[in-house]
Amino acid sequence: MTIHDRSFRDYYDDLYRDSIQLNPAYQIYDRLRVQHIRKLARTAHGKCLIIGCGNRQDFLASPLQDIFAFDLSWEAVRKIHSKTDKVWTADALSIPLPAGQFGLVICSEVLEHIPDIRSAVREIRRVIADNGILVVSSPNWLSWFGLFRRVGEKLSKRPLHSDGQPYDDWKTLTRYKKELSPEFEVEEARGVWYLPPLHYHGHGISHWLMKVIYWGHAPFEALFSWVFPFWGHLLILRCKPRPEEEPTPAA
Repeated sequence: MTIHDRSFRDYYDDLYRDSIQLNPAYQIYDRLRVQHIRKLARTAHGKCLIIGCGNRQDFLASPLQDIFAFDLSWEAVRKIHSKTDKVWTADALSIPLPAGQFGLVICSEVLEHIPDIRSAVREIRRVIADNGILVVSSPNWLSWFGLFRRVGEKLSKRPLHSDGQPYDDWKTLTRYKKELSPEFEVEEARGVWYLPPLHYHGHGISHWLMKVIYWGHAPFEALFSWVFPFWGHLLILRCKPRPEEEPTPAA
C-alpha cells in the first residue's frame, strides 16, 4: 500500500509541534464530539484502536477497554508515548497489525484528510473483528460551516482547508455511506454543532458570550442531533462490518 507523501507527515509534525490554541466554540464542540463517540461506542467489546489519535490523552474511549492508538505524526504522540507503549506512529493506509484484532475502531476527523479513502476503509475492515464497531466522524458539507466554506472558496477562487491542511475533503451523510461501502454498513448517525461559525482563525466572540449563546441553544442541539444528523457541522457514524465475501470455489 502507498504511504502518505512526506509533506503530509511534515505538515502534521509542524502542527503538533506548535501549541494549538482552541477557540471557545471549538472547546464546546469537541466536548460534544467526544460524548457522542462514547455513546455510539458504548456496546463495543474487546480491544479498541484509535486511528489518528493526535496528541489527546483521553483517547475518546472508555478506560475499561484495552486501547491502542496511532497517528501519522510522531510529534502528536510523543507526549502520550511516555504514558503507554500502545501508541505509535503509523499510516492508516498500512496498519502494522494482524487482521480481526479489534472490537472497536474509532477514526474521528481523519478520513477526510486521506486522498485514498478506499484503501483506508479496506485497511480498517481488515483489522476490525467481524462483530466489531467502527465509529467515524467528519465535517459536513451540508451545514452552516459547509455553506460558509463554499462561499469563501467561490469568492477567493481557491480551496479553503481547515488549518491549511494538505487535503480536506469534507463529507455528507450520503457520500460517507457510499465511501464506507461495501466494507461497512451505517447503523446510526449523529450530528454535532448546529450554530453558524462564530470564530475564524482564532478571532470571534468572547468565551463568556460563547457560553451564553450555547446555553440557550443546547436544547435545540440535543434535538437536532437525533432528528437532523445530516445537517450538523460534524457527522458521527456508528458502523458495522459487512460480511467478507467468501472466495468462489474453483470449477
